[in-house]
Amino acid sequence: MDVYWIWLSRLKYVGPVLQKQLITYFSNPKEVYEASEEELTGVPKMTNNALRSITFNRSLKEAENILNEVRKSGINLLFFDDVLYPKFASESKGSPIVLYYRGEIQPLLTTVGIVGARRCTLYGKKIAEQIGEELASLNIPVISGFAKGIDSYAQAACIRKGGYTLAFLGCGPDICYPPEQRQLYNQILEKGGAFISQYPPRTAPLPKYFIARNALISAWSTELVIVEAGEQSGALWTAQFAVKNNKPVYAVPNRIDTPEGIGTNNLLSNGIPPYLGIHSLQAALDKMKNSKHLPATQTTQDPILHLLSEEPSTIQQLSNQLNLSESEITDQLLHLELEKQIIIRGNIVFKR
Repeated sequence: MDVYWIWLSRLKYVGPVLQKQLITYFSNPKEVYEASEEELTGVPKMTNNALRSITFNRSLKEAENILNEVRKSGINLLFFDDVLYPKFASESKGSPIVLYYRGEIQPLLTTVGIVGARRCTLYGKKIAEQIGEELASLNIPVISGFAKGIDSYAQAACIRKGGYTLAFLGCGPDICYPPEQRQLYNQILEKGGAFISQYPPRTAPLPKYFIARNALISAWSTELVIVEAGEQSGALWTAQFAVKNNKPVYAVPNRIDTPEGIGTNNLLSNGIPPYLGIHSLQAALDKMKNSKHLPATQTTQDPILHLLSEEPSTIQQLSNQLNLSESEITDQLLHLELEKQIIIRGNIVFKR
């Protein structure tokens, strides 16, 4: 089945939105491949270009070549319907149906994206490292783009503190770009992180790929922090994608006399709230710890809520205590979070 996913993802004029509609309509990519022109015409919003692209491209040769390269290079495939593909990422319309990755992807409920200037100031570096370390201490995964400057400083600080990070690339996941960051590339893999791309192995980095990379960063972040950004910084694209997808975005206030601060300060002047530290997360932790002294309510009948009424817990602890797989516990936690009965921060779960 893998080859059909790759085939569908590579078709011209058939973007992610239509790809997902096709999968919903036909159940899986193989049935899309085998569908007649008449059947394809019945798909809502099917364009003439997309119809011709599907019907005139029934060869699997390119997809088979990519799949062979994936297997040879130790790359993994992540499909849109996989439990490891976060629901909050899949809700972004432009999220690809196929991602290529090297490393380990963990179940994700809450993540924080950290992006900013490549040529950052010492102030920007300090703040990026501080945020990366604090998120690691709270078991909240760091999402970034592995670029020089803010991105890599945040990710390096995160793994130094034993945290988990995912790096999104504008090239194949087998390519270390920028090449001078090979040591960090290897360290992220050694520490259990991953490199993710919508481009197959051996895809060279091109400028046009980095806008799509920025969209992925915003899609995989439940919250986004812009640490430092110039007036034309690519980090501002990431912020725009996040705002479009209703993700909370924060900007770190900067000096008004440095070019690296123009972009973030403009965000602040346009209504983006300032990022003033992670103390609010710690306050939530303290509040939940104190909640065990409050009277029990009807909601503690739920096994998860009953366990959390004593003290906050990690997803792994809940999984072990309730003898459920992490994917099963994740589904239940998402439901409880939507009902505003719990708060999830990284791998830590609190009862409201």
